[in-house]
Amino acid sequence: MHTSQLHRFLVSEQGAVTVDWVVLTAAVTGMALAATSVLDEGIGTLASNLDAQLRSQQVSDAFVQFNSSHFNALYDAGIVTEADAQGFFDTANQMTNATILSGLQDGLLAYNDGTLSDADVAMLAAMASVGIQRNIVTAAEVPLVTAY
Repeated sequence: MHTSQLHRFLVSEQGAVTVDWVVLTAAVTGMALAATSVLDEGIGTLASNLDAQLRSQQVSDAFVQFNSSHFNALYDAGIVTEADAQGFFDTANQMTNATILSGLQDGLLAYNDGTLSDADVAMLAAMASVGIQRNIVTAAEVPLVTAY
């Protein structure tokens, strides 16, 4: 009887589909892992190239112009001349939006604490002027352009 049970087991087709699916699933998983390792370096290189291209692009900000009226409060206080204000503005206009936002945030806190020098206040006003023209802040958010 032992031989007939072994024979029945060997010729039985029950469970054959399960075995097939296990083998096929293992093969598909192996292929996916192999494809991932092959593509990984290429995707990393592509991402680096794309990042470099995006960082090297400069959006035209020719619309941002020196606006002397943004510094009137500083002129009235005797903090800067128009030539000095133009220099501060040019420096601020070379900054990225992220740098301007960070500088304004830190600068306004220091301004409220009274720990800024006159040159720092002028630079803060220049960053505010550029930020307003680039539409990254509103005049209400940075009142430095109207009062000192």
